[in-house]
Amino acid sequence: MLIALGVMLIGCSKSSPTPKPGDAIEQTSETIESRFVVLSPAIAVMLRDLGFEDSIVAKHSYDSVLSDSIPAAGSHLDIDYELLIELEPTDVFFEKLATDLPERFRTLADEHDWRIWTYELKTLDDIATTIDDLYLKLVGFPDPVKTDDNLLNFEIDPTARFNIELPSARLARSWSPMGKVATNAGRILILAGVDPPGAMGPGSFHAQLIERLGITPAIEEGGMWQELDFEDIIELAPDSILIFTPKQPDANDLVGEPEIMNWDEIVTKVGKLATLPIPAAASHRIAIIEHPLGLLPSSSLGQVADEIAAAVRRWDQTQP
Repeated sequence: MLIALGVMLIGCSKSSPTPKPGDAIEQTSETIESRFVVLSPAIAVMLRDLGFEDSIVAKHSYDSVLSDSIPAAGSHLDIDYELLIELEPTDVFFEKLATDLPERFRTLADEHDWRIWTYELKTLDDIATTIDDLYLKLVGFPDPVKTDDNLLNFEIDPTARFNIELPSARLARSWSPMGKVATNAGRILILAGVDPPGAMGPGSFHAQLIERLGITPAIEEGGMWQELDFEDIIELAPDSILIFTPKQPDANDLVGEPEIMNWDEIVTKVGKLATLPIPAAASHRIAIIEHPLGLLPSSSLGQVADEIAAAVRRWDQTQP
């Protein structure tokens, strides 16, 4: 599925990051220690997963994953400029949004030689491409490559990427079709909360995720986010329902095997939804996905897919 994914080097808006000591890329005589400001919770998770948390000196205000010892530097449009100047970052990471970066930030980036990284994270392929790009630029290939100290210009053997497993390969395995159990799940409605119900529709990475797993979405038209009421859900008549209600990360942000809720526990959490005259309620095919990063477009969606797959398999093995 993603094996054929090309190595798309989504570039920085300025020059690219300085390689770290020990990287396969040839070093310059003066290697600068990387100091990352990451104003995107999703990109912060990717950098953490790639082993770069120790290089992060500031994070997004809503970040819930990185250490509490790392200060918050604001958000896309609410940047703490004084803190950034004080921290002297080498690189600042953003998620590409509809609103452009403030002009003041760009001016300061020019003055202080901050390298700007921006990535779009709207789709599953965006997520896979981004983490591969970060890996290739920050970790590199095991064999030397030619470079003029700008990673946008480095030259590689086009077949070299087949000699290593890129991070997207892990996602590809989790996002693989499930076969018959996915078909048996019928039409799945994907909700973020139940009071009021909000559905993830076509084009959202959640809808793309269940489609990659081989599951048919209950909503096939409309926008990526749709507010529903119970009458809408009755009319949709979904065969199964997934409800995303992320729990708070534990002290170490370690997510083990998800707890299996019995039907009574699910009814307590979803209330009236479990009593609606719909196939999902009648067959007890409602599952709550509690992964702390379940709503984040990041590398954590590999674990989220595993949790979804576990719920779908339980539906296939049990009957009310």
